[in-house]
Amino acid sequence: MQIIPYLFVFFIGINIGSFLNVCIYRLPLGKTIVRGRSYCPRCDSLIAWYYNIPLISYILLRGKCGYCRAPISPIYPFVELLNGLLYSLIFITQGFTFSALLMSLLVSLLLIVSFIDAKYQLIPDGLVISILVLAIVNMIYMKAYVSAPLLPYLMGFFAASLPLLLLGIVYEDGLGGGDIKLMAAAGIFTGWKLILLGLFLGNLMALVYVGWLYLQGKAGRGTAIAFGPFLSSGIICVLLFGERLLSLYITLVF
Repeated sequence: MQIIPYLFVFFIGINIGSFLNVCIYRLPLGKTIVRGRSYCPRCDSLIAWYYNIPLISYILLRGKCGYCRAPISPIYPFVELLNGLLYSLIFITQGFTFSALLMSLLVSLLLIVSFIDAKYQLIPDGLVISILVLAIVNMIYMKAYVSAPLLPYLMGFFAASLPLLLLGIVYEDGLGGGDIKLMAAAGIFTGWKLILLGLFLGNLMALVYVGWLYLQGKAGRGTAIAFGPFLSSGIICVLLFGERLLSLYITLVF
């Protein structure tokens, strides 16, 4: 019986993941995400509800449109599954709290950022503003109900974004403004310690990825990659395990 609440969270997560796919597809094209039913981009047929059940419809349709039989990108069920799993993991580690709800919303926004940036090398300002609003709500909540000091959260705004800004000034073509704004907004949510750890983890994952591309002969000295997915992954990691990682680091070093 203890697993039932987490299955419910997973169910909510995959359904929200379906909406994330709408955002990922429409936002870069400048289309509205609040009106209009989902449709097949190949044949323009409106997708019936029974063809739009998260995960299940993709499996039953064998990854093809129910009308024109055009292949459906596996990214769609992947986003749904990933969002559901992350929601479950957040509530398992954080409990059924308001903080867990805010973390879940932040993770969903970071997933949208990751997939848009991976394809277009663009982080829409609207997503950054949404993260900033969510961060301010979290900061107020932590102050009001946990009596947490505000300074670490305010310092988080500058902790990772300022070094990235300086790096962007030195290397004008090496870093996008969206990455800087993303870390500034997320830093208010996590506080300065965790956002610095998230920046480190994001850089580490990016370095591993570039190294793998280099070994495959797919990258050279001037190869550009989207940094947003790695920064977002680092932030998600510290949301889930940041305090444990910091405690482990302190224990090992001191």
